[in-house]
Amino acid sequence: MISKFEIIKRLFTSVLAVLQPFIIYMCYGELRSISQSWSTDLQPLFIFTNALVSYFFFDMSKWRIPAVLLLLLTVFSVKDWFILHNVLAILFFIVSAISLLSIKKFRFYFGIYLLSIIFLLFYGFFWMETWAILTLCFYHVHIMIYTHFLKK
Repeated sequence: MISKFEIIKRLFTSVLAVLQPFIIYMCYGELRSISQSWSTDLQPLFIFTNALVSYFFFDMSKWRIPAVLLLLLTVFSVKDWFILHNVLAILFFIVSAISLLSIKKFRFYFGIYLLSIIFLLFYGFFWMETWAILTLCFYHVHIMIYTHFLKK
């Protein structure tokens, strides 16, 4: 069973990840991507959030590759390592989509996640990333709650 501390830690990480794009938007408007916050005063928020999410992902075997990719894209700033950062970011979102398929009962999140392509086409990278992050957070919180109550 998942401990209460683990639940609080995961919920805090999820809430922070959900709030991050909206904090960026409120402070700086619509940047080209969430990674552009690296060049703002919100750089610590970007690093802290991605580090926490990576740490959280490392606990789950099917999410270790996305964890590594997220950590690496955080290390290589979009400002100084533009191409490498963007390749890692694209790989993160693709591998995360693949990881969403790991639990059959929750595969419907994959379709919801793919809707981020619509956001990319009509609103740009920032809103595509925001939709994808929201989907990933809801997916992980849903699984955590489901697992918690299933084991009770």
